[in-house]
Amino acid sequence: MRRKKRADYKFTKKKHSGAGAVAFAFSFVPLALFIYAVTLSYQSGGNAQEKVGCIGVAAILAALLTLRVSIHEARKENVIKNAPVAGAVMSVLMLTGWIAVYVLGWIAA
Repeated sequence: MRRKKRADYKFTKKKHSGAGAVAFAFSFVPLALFIYAVTLSYQSGGNAQEKVGCIGVAAILAALLTLRVSIHEARKENVIKNAPVAGAVMSVLMLTGWIAVYVLGWIAA
């Protein structure tokens, strides 16, 4: 008769981080702003530099804010870290994307 593998369970009182979940949700704001900026630039034939620049600054600030909150929440103890870590990863990706847009804009100008 085969022996069953013993599952190693660890029961803790960890809870989901509310602020981490909110930071994860708000980490999609820079992505939405990017889509809006591309749409706005396309509709204006590429002549919306000031508007796209303002949208980019707002998106970078939103990414920095969500990154800060995500890291703060991920460092807490007794918290399930899935949402804060996912929010931090998404924020870093959007931050690097927007910084790349700005650097490419400076190089092309």
